[in-house]
Amino acid sequence: MAGKYLSLSEYKRMLEEALNDFHKALTKRWMEDAVDAMTHLSPTVPCSAESWAWQWPPEAYGHLSGSEDFCGYLTWVEDGMNGHYKDVHCDGHNPQTGNDIECHVERNLAQIERLAWNRRQEVAKFVPQLEGPDLAKLEAAHDTYLKIAGNLGFKDTKENVTALLGKREVVDNVQYLAGRTGEEQLWFTGWTGLAAATFKAGFFASVAPTLQNQSLVLASLATLYSTRATTIEATRRNIIRCLNWATPKLDEKITVKTFELGDKMDTLDRVRSTLGVVTSLSKEVGKVMSPIGTALGLLGYLGGIAQEMTETRNAMSLQEILQGLDTSLHEQHVALDTLEEDFTADVTRLQRAIAEVHSFNLELYDLTANSATGRPDKRRFEVDLKFVMDIAKACFDAAESYSGQLRTLMTADAADRHLSGRDWATCTGDDTTLEIRDALEQFMRTACARFLLAGEQVMKAAEAYANTDAEKKAILQELLKDWKDEGIARNRGKIDPNPETTEREDPGKEAQGTDRRGLEPRKPEDPNFLDPYEKDRRKDGEEYRIDG
Repeated sequence: MAGKYLSLSEYKRMLEEALNDFHKALTKRWMEDAVDAMTHLSPTVPCSAESWAWQWPPEAYGHLSGSEDFCGYLTWVEDGMNGHYKDVHCDGHNPQTGNDIECHVERNLAQIERLAWNRRQEVAKFVPQLEGPDLAKLEAAHDTYLKIAGNLGFKDTKENVTALLGKREVVDNVQYLAGRTGEEQLWFTGWTGLAAATFKAGFFASVAPTLQNQSLVLASLATLYSTRATTIEATRRNIIRCLNWATPKLDEKITVKTFELGDKMDTLDRVRSTLGVVTSLSKEVGKVMSPIGTALGLLGYLGGIAQEMTETRNAMSLQEILQGLDTSLHEQHVALDTLEEDFTADVTRLQRAIAEVHSFNLELYDLTANSATGRPDKRRFEVDLKFVMDIAKACFDAAESYSGQLRTLMTADAADRHLSGRDWATCTGDDTTLEIRDALEQFMRTACARFLLAGEQVMKAAEAYANTDAEKKAILQELLKDWKDEGIARNRGKIDPNPETTEREDPGKEAQGTDRRGLEPRKPEDPNFLDPYEKDRRKDGEEYRIDG
């Protein structure tokens, strides 16, 4: 996941600030429009969902339309609304009658304040509710999957995530097992009773493709987490942009040209004088015109009686701005739906690709079919016990490394509940991604157990082989002593294919094949879980603390 993204706290703060700025600008604009309506004695104000607190009585006309100086509240609005209207006083003077009336403008301003707050809350509820997912948790999971992928040999061909790749902790052992041992498989078949030895050459032929495919699935999971986080980040940023568009629009002004028609009766005199000029001019033109021609000092069109002037107006009406905001937020809902559909399509493609790969290439050859009771034939198999014990040690080392990768993989579980969208709800892609992750985890557990089981089978076969000859038995005893001194035997007993449990699992049980039913594409009628931990919460009878 490249680039800077908004943290959960940053997004919450920015959203709250954007909503508050919008509310402040909306209140100001709404009050300005209301004052304009009042001074023009209009009983309605644009976008008002409620009737006005009072209808204008005749005795209020002079108070409202005479001049804002007669109404303290109108003056407060015209002067920029500094402070609060509740600190303003108005005696309700009517210059037309000379009497004071009861001024109800404050009640209307209070009504506008309430309407603006309600609209702010409506907008807050209408925006896609994305204050749940913590992208830092998704980023941590993304990095975890990529690190383990690197430990299993994944290489980024585009070299844009090289710094996140692991240390290839498992690769060296696997390359060793897939190398010389792959060329000398007959001894292993004869020693351990390997079932179906001809099945793609057996166990050692499965270690390299298993490692490669698991690393590819891990890298793909990292990409999916990045993709899902991108849908959230893009929508969050667009929500802020929508609000930031509407807020300045509420106070945006434009300058337009108008014409002063005049408010005095001397306009007719100007028309008569202009008419006289035109008449005189038309009479004299023929006299003074020469072949060369004469430049006439013409009056402007209409004789200049229509005087041009400029006027400042609001760029957009209040109704246009609010409708535009609603439309843009609705578009974010639609865009998020589309992004989630595309994300689900990507997840489904990965799911189907995994489902088409045979278990042999995802979790090693199935050693549970082995009896480990092969009958060594000295005439046919003459093998260096040091080489054999190296094979066993490589299997144990690979199992131990796998166990370590599984413990690292567990840390990504913290992001499970953050793989979601609006109102913590998950889409099909979210649920399927977790199902793929669970299947991969089981593949790795199975591979860990099968490496451990392979090491045990090689050791048992080596012991059986050594018992046929005193010299070989002495060699084996010396090798086992070295193992003891190096702590190999002790560490072997601690390798756990399932680090999520407190007790060590039976390798033979864990080595059984993975249940792959979770890799079947979800049916459209299958519901998505609103909360991936809902079952656990009901079971434990307690609430989970929301992260972030």
